[in-house]
Amino acid sequence: MLAMLLSLQMAALSGMGLGVCAEQRLLYAGFESDTDGFAARGGETTTRTTADAYEGQYSLLIRNRSDAWNGAAVSLDATWISGESYAFSCAVKQNSGAPVTMQLSLQYDDASGSTQYVQIVSSSVPSGSWTVLSQDAYTIPAAATNRYLYIETTEHLCDFYLDAVTSVSDDGSVPLFSYRLGDINHDAQCNAQDIRDFAAYLQGDAVTIYADTADFDGNGRLNAIDLSLLRQWRCNPQFTETTAVTTAATTAAATITTTTATPILSPGQWNNTADISWIDPSKPMVALSFDDGPVGIGNNSTASRIHNALSDSGFHATFFYWGNRINFGNQNEIVQAYERDFEVANHTYSHPYLTNLSASEILHEYNQTADILRGLTGQTAFLVRPPYLAVNDTVKNTLPVPLINCGMDSADWNNASTADMVNRIQAAMQNGTLNGQIVLMHENYETTAAAVEQLCPYLKANGWQVVTVSELFKAKEKEMYAGNVYNHCN
Repeated sequence: MLAMLLSLQMAALSGMGLGVCAEQRLLYAGFESDTDGFAARGGETTTRTTADAYEGQYSLLIRNRSDAWNGAAVSLDATWISGESYAFSCAVKQNSGAPVTMQLSLQYDDASGSTQYVQIVSSSVPSGSWTVLSQDAYTIPAAATNRYLYIETTEHLCDFYLDAVTSVSDDGSVPLFSYRLGDINHDAQCNAQDIRDFAAYLQGDAVTIYADTADFDGNGRLNAIDLSLLRQWRCNPQFTETTAVTTAATTAAATITTTTATPILSPGQWNNTADISWIDPSKPMVALSFDDGPVGIGNNSTASRIHNALSDSGFHATFFYWGNRINFGNQNEIVQAYERDFEVANHTYSHPYLTNLSASEILHEYNQTADILRGLTGQTAFLVRPPYLAVNDTVKNTLPVPLINCGMDSADWNNASTADMVNRIQAAMQNGTLNGQIVLMHENYETTAAAVEQLCPYLKANGWQVVTVSELFKAKEKEMYAGNVYNHCN
């Protein structure tokens, strides 16, 4: 989801005269540093690639399609107003050897709750060349909710590339220029002047900077950490700077292209930004953590039951998401987890034994899932739980974040019953070993959901707090470091 996560915060700052301007563009997805919130609608794969690109160096490759509707999709958040008109465009390319009809489409729920599918623009796309699909003025149906923009074919199941997806207001009120991360003054260059402007802003000088390209760590605040990351970005020996202005239908984009993804503070101390204002450090606490999602929310799913049990008691937890299980149908679970202040974390992309992989393969497993989670939450880095809790020196020396294993296993994966899990945690609470513990659970078991529904009110009634892993360490004033393995916080 290419959500405008900073719009409200930055608008408020701008109104206070602090020299921060929120970028007004609605959508520009060029896939230069991540997937920009796009993900698969079904069982197909979506991968950033340098094999071909309409502009910049990257595009999104959609392959392994089993149905014509299988394609890349992105959520349209509250920035787009139902009943209003917008311009949409995208560049597509397919190499099937024959023309293929492709279309940019919208899925939404109507006022009755029924899901509808409508075509925004359709065109015959020749084989072997980029084609721009564009619609100057498309009106989103009134009362439409749960809206998703997606690209599909009408019949053919060919692989295809996607690039330069754009959307602007039909009334022209939204600027047609899009700027890359690091170009904080929006002068279509990423250079030393950006560093000087950021430093001046932090010192309180009257200088204008733009939140969309300055908030490197994606936490909604502009501070010295973002300046440090900007300096790392500029000093990276792989940095290349290009400016390209292209026009397709009614849109144009000025872009700064880089060869590296958003930098992460690594190796070294984890930048723990957890909000612990709701936690009483004098009271006991435990971090419940859940693997192997998402399974989707709604219809009394196990994830919905776990989320609701935690929220009903005012608790938080950490969810380690399995990358290739994230698809168009269950992305909302991750968005909901983030909005409820649960911790969104990384469980690799294909759930392999990392100890059997090379360093580059290990990092690829992390980055693929991080790209998806970044698009859904706006965060830049995520704690990781190695599948099967398998860790060796290569894993520890490669992953750029702390490694979270566990000090207590619920054994739900090994057919532990609800009563077994409840009794195990209650016993640990009584003998003093639960405080500061990280508990391993899985969100895809009915027995686990039932256990959480029993445990949350019980723990609350007995003065306990259920917190995320990051909250646990921050509340107990313990640091975490990239590449270190953590089983508990005692």
